[in-house]
Amino acid sequence: MYNSNDVEAFGRALFIAYGVPEDIAGDVVKSLVLSDLSGHPSHGTIRIIQYLDNVDTGRLDPSARPEIVSETAATTHINGNWGFGQIAGRVGVNTVVGKAKQNGVALAGLYNCNHLGRLGEWAEAAAAQGVLLLMGVGGPSSFAGAPFGGAERALATNPFAAGVPSGNRSPMIMDFATTATAEGKIRVAKAKGVELPSGQILDKHGKPSVIPDDFYSGGMMLPFGGHKGSALGILMDVLGSCLTGSAETDKEFKMGGTMIGINPGVFRGVGDYDRDSGELFERIESVEPAPGFDEVMLPGEPERRARSQNLERGVEIALSTVQTFVALAGELGVDASLFDTT
Repeated sequence: MYNSNDVEAFGRALFIAYGVPEDIAGDVVKSLVLSDLSGHPSHGTIRIIQYLDNVDTGRLDPSARPEIVSETAATTHINGNWGFGQIAGRVGVNTVVGKAKQNGVALAGLYNCNHLGRLGEWAEAAAAQGVLLLMGVGGPSSFAGAPFGGAERALATNPFAAGVPSGNRSPMIMDFATTATAEGKIRVAKAKGVELPSGQILDKHGKPSVIPDDFYSGGMMLPFGGHKGSALGILMDVLGSCLTGSAETDKEFKMGGTMIGINPGVFRGVGDYDRDSGELFERIESVEPAPGFDEVMLPGEPERRARSQNLERGVEIALSTVQTFVALAGELGVDASLFDTT
């Protein structure tokens, strides 16, 4: 286990040594460490390696900043300029929150934005400011998933997220891929050398597999929930690509996202909304737990508890990832003593 502040400082130094501006490096690494703290290492510091590879291949411009290309009272169209997705995501959520508070509803469309990180971060950011956020990400690139009934890649993981505020209560936060697992979780399983749960991937021949390498050797992810998850995945592709125009690029990577912000007071008083949503949340949490469960939790509660625990005990990083970090640090002249286990 590693202290999260130390991991953040190391990641920031690694990015800066790679030519990333200090403010961008700090924001991106803070986002990645937050994912580790939240119990989602699939979107945590393991992604540093991917991002640096993307810089090397020219897919990611480390110094690029997002640009608002068009705007109305309730909409914002944002070009990420092929920089870090987390930077574009922050611009998106900030504009959506501000416009939703003023106009009741607001939309932000993101394109050319690279990997957006853990979408739950943006849902949490909006909910913390009292705005309900819905977000869909998708696009016709990095095909990883097969549609229901198919044995060929045709969809990305196409995640969906939502942040639902409720007055002084903790918000409900949902964030999940429309495939049976996120690609990052396969990446973590591969790094740890463990098998996947059944029902998540097919190999290149369309046969069920639990071996992470089978996915990276031409296999594919299955949609969660059969035809229901497949339908949601297609919808996320519409929101992330067809709506934003993310496919209109010569680059191979064509991913985008749409954020929809809703002011809880759009139809009635915010106090009435807070009362009713609070009663709903309380009703869910008061349900008698089923055998094998200690309690019923709202989505987002496991992440809040994980952050509280991991801030004290530190975050876990797979040995193979640590070894890659140490090698990169040696090449770039970055202090990697954090990972010294001797």
